[in-house]
Amino acid sequence: MNRINRYIFRHLAISTVIATAVLVFAIWLTQSLRLIEVIVDGSAPIWLFLKLVGLAMPEFLITVLPIGSVAAVLFTYHRLTADSELVVMRASGMGPMRLARPALMMAGTVVAISYVFNLYLWPLASQEFRKLSLLVESQYATVFLHEGQFNPVDDDITVYFARRRQSEELTGILIHDNRNRQRPVTIVAERGLLMTTGEGPRVIMFDGNRQEMDRENGRLDVLYFDQYAIDLEVIRPDLRERWAEPDERFIGDLLSPDLSHPHDVRKYVTLVAEGHSRLSSPLWVIAYAMAALGVLLSGEGGRRIQGRRIGVCAALLVVLQALSMSLSGLTRVDLDVAPLMYLTPVLVAVAGAMAMYRPMPRRRSAPAALPAAA
Repeated sequence: MNRINRYIFRHLAISTVIATAVLVFAIWLTQSLRLIEVIVDGSAPIWLFLKLVGLAMPEFLITVLPIGSVAAVLFTYHRLTADSELVVMRASGMGPMRLARPALMMAGTVVAISYVFNLYLWPLASQEFRKLSLLVESQYATVFLHEGQFNPVDDDITVYFARRRQSEELTGILIHDNRNRQRPVTIVAERGLLMTTGEGPRVIMFDGNRQEMDRENGRLDVLYFDQYAIDLEVIRPDLRERWAEPDERFIGDLLSPDLSHPHDVRKYVTLVAEGHSRLSSPLWVIAYAMAALGVLLSGEGGRRIQGRRIGVCAALLVVLQALSMSLSGLTRVDLDVAPLMYLTPVLVAVAGAMAMYRPMPRRRSAPAALPAAA
């Protein structure tokens, strides 16, 4: 790598890191509000929050790395043109492919990083994140109960309260327990307390009644109480029996699902499509870079038309992103579309390379001046 390539590559690397960090922070900020609520209202330790954030980071990086890398290409080559550095490089005899080499090296680096995340780090982090988040929701479930809403604690338990004071004191409580389908229970109380004990979340209610319906004979039994406690431990999951989601599986488990498992059979197309998406999505990094370079480095270079080219690049990248998402969605319906997930980014990259060598338009020569009349 000569000095010019190192110079461009260094600027591309710095811009990619900055753009990716900004995008990751923006996505993390929108997705982590629920986790912050656990720390603030649920008195959970700060290390738990940091661990959950770290485990969610691979998924964020996979999403924003292609966008960050192509944003770095647009910014770096636009700056080189604005400072007339690209004009000097062209004048020194550097062709389009030599000018594009640092961007392609940066794209190749991002592709390698994306494959490491897609094939290993993401499923590994997703497994740990899902286990930890389920345990957090079980231990700190009372944090996620909101006033004035019917809160489904589990498939069989719904909790409602009119007002919440100091995060633990409740008023106007209604709890419907349908764990026993033949004898559902409805509990109404004037006030109560939310508590997180060593045995799990619990609601202690005062001054209310417990109504139990016997569906066999249609009899309603009512019990009035001064104090009553109900255990919400039902939400604690059994991690051994939980079905592994697609994002928790490695590539071999996605492309070859367990056909002896009924849930894998029902989700066969979804699992295989996710496997093809893991393998093909990093190829779009090169396709995005080549499409952008095909617009920025084709024809005549100059600051006068560079702004218009940036707009064309942005519109083109939006179209390519929509095309990538459409192919991924179609594959989840019909696996015969899967080869297009690999072929399309390759064709886009080839088209971008061909566009870089588009000949410059010839300028019309000015007409010769007529000799002055004698």
